[in-house]
Amino acid sequence: MRFFVFIFLMLAGAVQAQVRDSVFATYDDYAAFVDKRIQTRDFIELVQVLGGRDEYTPEQLRSVDMQLKAAFPVDLQNASVFRKEDLGGGVVQEARIYWTGEVYAFFYAILHMRGDDLVVINFTLNSSINEIMAKF
Repeated sequence: MRFFVFIFLMLAGAVQAQVRDSVFATYDDYAAFVDKRIQTRDFIELVQVLGGRDEYTPEQLRSVDMQLKAAFPVDLQNASVFRKEDLGGGVVQEARIYWTGEVYAFFYAILHMRGDDLVVINFTLNSSINEIMAKF
């Protein structure tokens, strides 16, 4: 049975400003963080730092972590950005792929590059490429 796991976070600007979650100094800092957390299956930190700290209870986070680890049962050795699109105004959407053998994970994010930092506005992690491609 194939698991379809979907995480979608819409972040309120006021919450972002207070906590500074989902804010990175550079695109490279964001990319390194996301790649490492997904490849090592550190899903709780991924969700919290990208804005889910106030969206989920500890119990919900543990449940999401268990679901994601069931969908992606091994660490993912490979990573690549396979689609990136400039939407204007400093806003970019991108899709990333992670894989080991036959296990694939797909990540989608809308990013806002604003002056001195980069903000993750929302993101999705899924085992289905169709869910990710539908966002473009």
